[in-house]
Amino acid sequence: MIHTELFKHGFLAAASVDTGQKRTSNQDEVILCPGSGFYAVSDGMGGLSGGGKTSGIIKQILPGMLQNLVPQCRENPQPEYVAALLEKQVQTISDTIYNTSNKGRRVAFGATLSGVWLTGSHAVFVNLGDSRGYILPRYKKNIRQVTHDHNVAAILVEQGELSKEEARGHPSSCSLTRFAGMPVPATPEAFICEVKPGDRILLCSDGLYGMTGDEILPRIMRSSRNPERICSRLIERANASGGDDNISVVYLKIV
Repeated sequence: MIHTELFKHGFLAAASVDTGQKRTSNQDEVILCPGSGFYAVSDGMGGLSGGGKTSGIIKQILPGMLQNLVPQCRENPQPEYVAALLEKQVQTISDTIYNTSNKGRRVAFGATLSGVWLTGSHAVFVNLGDSRGYILPRYKKNIRQVTHDHNVAAILVEQGELSKEEARGHPSSCSLTRFAGMPVPATPEAFICEVKPGDRILLCSDGLYGMTGDEILPRIMRSSRNPERICSRLIERANASGGDDNISVVYLKIV
């Protein structure tokens, strides 16, 4: 059990990354900052020469940026304030990547980012791209996707041209509308959820949810008290279903 200076509850956490069955290299990263209560996954965009480097840059830079914000968040722990700070940091990283690596050139550096910062009695999610953040409340049967997918398939679902099930694996799901390294200014989204003991949080790349489906995730997330075992089982399920992409998972349980 880990306690942070910003979060009033305790939590258990684990993370894992797997290359999958079809890829020869891994471009996914997990970001773990238990001291400040921040966790994230970042998926380097396939097909870009700097995709894996971009997720690595985010992993290297973001923890220090957020740690510098802890004193401000301690003074003002309101989740809306924390969400605004988090959005600003993600925007800064994305804009820097664009200005240093992509501006005036063909886009070569890009990655998704989906993270959560635990503060007070809330989970503040941030998202840029199509990696996802979920919450599974203690007494609820179904999992809820908190973040929005920033891809063309999600737009088609909103317009009623695709069902959510049809969007899985649809070619348009590979076309991101927002990502770290996008033209400035980047437009990450933040989402605030109140959390209670027994609630579970999942962050993952499309290598997991694209292979499993939301209906499978709750059963696996409740299958063990061991967070590491849950991460292993999630990855095993994605690989058993084809393992078409790199798979990154972060699992948290509020205790």
